[in-house]
Amino acid sequence: MKAKGLEISGTFTRQVGSISMDLQLTNKALQVMTDFAIQFNRNSFGLAPAAPLQVHAPLSPNQTVEISLPLNTVGSVMKMEPLNNLQVAVKNNIDVFYFSTLYPLHILFVEDGKMDRQMFLATWKDIPNENEAQFQIRDCPLNTEAVSSRLQSSNIFTVAKRNVEGQDMLYQSLKLTNGIWVLAELRIQPGNPNFMPAAVPEVSSTRGVPACVPGLRDHPQELRPRPVPTPAFCQPTEEPPAG
Repeated sequence: MKAKGLEISGTFTRQVGSISMDLQLTNKALQVMTDFAIQFNRNSFGLAPAAPLQVHAPLSPNQTVEISLPLNTVGSVMKMEPLNNLQVAVKNNIDVFYFSTLYPLHILFVEDGKMDRQMFLATWKDIPNENEAQFQIRDCPLNTEAVSSRLQSSNIFTVAKRNVEGQDMLYQSLKLTNGIWVLAELRIQPGNPNFMPAAVPEVSSTRGVPACVPGLRDHPQELRPRPVPTPAFCQPTEEPPAG
């Protein structure tokens, strides 16, 4: 984003339970910039700066500074469209700069998001059909272990796994910072990693979140509601899978 001489770029990260907005500020104007401040508008998950925007020295023309701004989720809440839309205002001695950005939802996935297996089964059975979306994830050349490991790095946890009729099944859970749980069933066909159906029902019916898989969300997807079956790992005909 560039406006009136201030160029802003950056990303969002989550590390060891802490969320941050990592910014790069560049002065493209002909005068020095000082007195920086930042503010977020109300948003879907209450994201807000946890500290002031600290630029410790005046920003000279053509100078760039990198800043890690800590965030929390105790700000004012208002449903946005899309849900991960964030409206930001940055002020300095020249003007106030307004822009919008989309943050990745996985920064909201908390570290204690692995649901107990029995609770997973009971919760899955109670989820209304309208709370489910089904995705077809393409161009994902990963095996079951790699998928499970990649998702766990974003706090999406494998509750159980097994093989059903030649398909590897992963049953997963995640929890958002506002306490909403999301459950997922991934079906992976060995030898055909370019097609991975994913049923993702959401526990809450009043505070919706998009059903998505971080890192895979940009691939073509098909969403449609369908009945929510009992997870295959809960069927009593075989030994329970390893957790």
